[in-house]
Order: sequence, then structure tokens, then C-alpha cells
Amino acid sequence: MQSIFPRLLYVLPLLLPLACKDPDTLSVQTQEQKFQAKMSEGQALLDSSEPEQAARAFEAASGLRPDNPEPLLMVAEARRREGNTGASILALKRAMTLNPAQAPEIKRKLAERHEQDGRLRDAIRMLLELREADELGDLDVLKLAHLQTEVGEHQAAFQSLERILRERPDDVDAKVVEAEILLAKGDEVLAGKLMDRLLEEQPGLTAARKLRARYFLQSGYAEYAEQDLEAVQGEEAAKPDFVALKARVLTKLERHADVEALLAGAVKKYPQNADLIARLAETRLTLGNKVGALAAVEQALKAQPDSARALYVRGRVQETQGDLKRAKEDYGAALQHNPRLAPALSRMWRLQEKAGEKEEALVSVERLVDSGEASPEEKVGLANLYAQTRRRPDRGLKLIAEALKREPGNPEYLDIQKALKKALPKKKVSGPIIIRGRR
Repeated sequence: MQSIFPRLLYVLPLLLPLACKDPDTLSVQTQEQKFQAKMSEGQALLDSSEPEQAARAFEAASGLRPDNPEPLLMVAEARRREGNTGASILALKRAMTLNPAQAPEIKRKLAERHEQDGRLRDAIRMLLELREADELGDLDVLKLAHLQTEVGEHQAAFQSLERILRERPDDVDAKVVEAEILLAKGDEVLAGKLMDRLLEEQPGLTAARKLRARYFLQSGYAEYAEQDLEAVQGEEAAKPDFVALKARVLTKLERHADVEALLAGAVKKYPQNADLIARLAETRLTLGNKVGALAAVEQALKAQPDSARALYVRGRVQETQGDLKRAKEDYGAALQHNPRLAPALSRMWRLQEKAGEKEEALVSVERLVDSGEASPEEKVGLANLYAQTRRRPDRGLKLIAEALKREPGNPEYLDIQKALKKALPKKKVSGPIIIRGRR
């Protein structure tokens, strides 16, 4: 039997200092040792890619030091890596109440979490709170302007960006966001020139590369968009907004199996991102997997009950099954939550036009074009509705002229142009003015 004497010799030096302490000091030191042990355990588990167990260790540490926000910040990080964004956000909020001095940094993290989950308006709210507290740095300003552009608040985005552009007119990052706003507003020529200049000066500018890919996609040149996206590598290529854009490009190129693989990987990394899950659902639907599509829709709605994209995809399933009434209801519900959701508008106006609801169809496709997300075909559709309803012929002529630049001899386009010209208000014929005097 092995002697325990050597073990006692090893432990004795550790026990002697404690034996000399009074009970209160001993209790505090023991508590601190337990706290540090739990923090070290949590960090080790986090480093070993075991975020769930790490979160439990950090929670235990928080219980030992309930006035210390550090373990809660680590809980938030562990839950983020686990994919449980709701728990991550809750931990950050708890940490913020413990130490108000850390509130600005915690709000930045909250904004990041909300953006990763596709809750853009919640992210904007966090950044606006930072601005009100005069805690908004330049990077925060750029993020705020970008998010405001994403939700269609173009004027607010310009106002957010104004300070940087005024102080540093040639700031490259600010110029990229400016180009993004211009593109979203429909000023495609100005946006295109600005993006080309930025990439000519800095070919490795990732943000401009992504933005120009969106421009090419919206202009009907998906192959050029893919070329721009291929230049983006590393961490940037794994972000939800990049994945969503690449999925759109590959979908346009009809590489649906590649889209499914891309989105499945992204959903594994961001399991609470309802937008990515809903995109995966739509891809499965395109591949003919209705069961898988509906399962993903339910997953998305569980993560975010008001997910506009998930409601839209559910409408797509209804439409493929021939239930146009329920499809329109789901598209309508999606547009209530996000009035600018391009795919929902794209399906809605077509159903409305098919049902003979020309006025409603015109409003829907007009919103789509105004969002900057309309395809060339949809711009022609709006011009055609303008011609049929004799509304805004001047705008219709601009849209059809754009189409005729691509296809000068297209007979359909020429007929629409002819009808729009007839709808123009006739100029009043002015003759000589005869002033009759008194006799």
C-alpha cells in the first residue's frame, strides 16, 4: 500500500498559510480561489470548444462573485459560441446593470449580436442609444449608417454619415457607405462610379467589393458579382451579410446545391439567425424539398417569430401548392413586418397583377423598385403598369429607356414606350393673345 506521507508533505505548505489566517480572511481567500478556479475552468472549456459547459462554469463563478460583471461577459461569449444568442444577450444585459461604466462596450456587443441574428432595428436602437450618450465612435457611425441603409432609412443614414464626410471628405470607409446609400436610393450611376474609383485605388477594399457585387447582381450580371465575391476571403466571407449576398448570387446562377451547402454551414455557425435559416428553407423549396423547407421555416419562426423572410418563404410553399389566398396572406404578413422585403414584394405584385388588381400591383412593384432591389424585368413590369394605368409616364419612359439600352430592338419594350408616350400630358397650344380694348 502506497504511503500517504509524501502527499501530506506536498499539501502541507499550502495549508500552513491558511492555518495562520482568521476565519473571515480565510473565508474571503477561499471564495476568491474558488472564483478564480471556476473562471479558469470556463476558459479552458471555451478553448476546448465546449461552450455549453464553459457557460455553466462562468455562471458558477458569477454566483461566487455576484457583483463582478466579468463572468457574465464570459457567459455571453460562451453562449454566443454555443449559438444561443438569446442567452448571450440576457447575460450582457445582466452585466450592464452590474457595471454601468461598461454599458457603452456592452451595447456595442448587443448591437453585434442583434445584427448577427438579423434583428437590424434592435441593433440600430443600441447604436442610437450610444449616440445619445455621445459614445459613438467612427466605426459605430459607419455601422449605424450601414444598418439604416439596410432597413431603408436612407436620409437618416446620410445624416449619420455626415459628420465623418464633413471632417474627412476622402475617408475610404465612409465613401463605401456613401456608395451603398446611393445604390439603395437608386442612384446607380453615381454609386457605380464611386465604387469603381474606390476599387481602382484600393483593389483589396472588401466592403467596396461586396457592394459592387450587389450592384452587379441588381443589374443582372451575377457572373461579375461572383467574381467580386471570390476576392473576399477569411473572416469577412463567413459573416451573415456576406453569406446572404453570396447565396443570392449563386441562386441567380442557378447553382442551388451550392447555395444549400453554403447556407447549411452558415446556419450551423449562426443557429439563431432567422434570415439565414429562411434562405435555406427557400433553397430547399427550389430543390423540390417541401418537407425540408417547411421544417426550416418553423425553425426560423421559432428563433424569431416575426421573421419577415420566414413568413415569405411559408407563402412561397403555399403558392407552389396552389393556395394563392394563403400565399398572399403570408406575403402580406411578411410585408407588415418588413415593408421593403424585396422577394415578398416580387411575389406579391405578380399575384396581384394576375388577379387583375392593377392598382395594388403597381404600388407593390413601385415599392420594390424604390428599394433598389428590383431586377431589370421588374423595372419593365413597373413601366408597363404605368402605361396601362396612365400613371407617371415620365418615370415609366426612363425605366423603359434603361431596358432598351440593353435590348434596343425588343418589340415588347418598344410597345410599352409607345404607350407611355401616348400617356404624356399634351402640351397646350398657345396662339397669339388678343387684348380687346374698349370702344
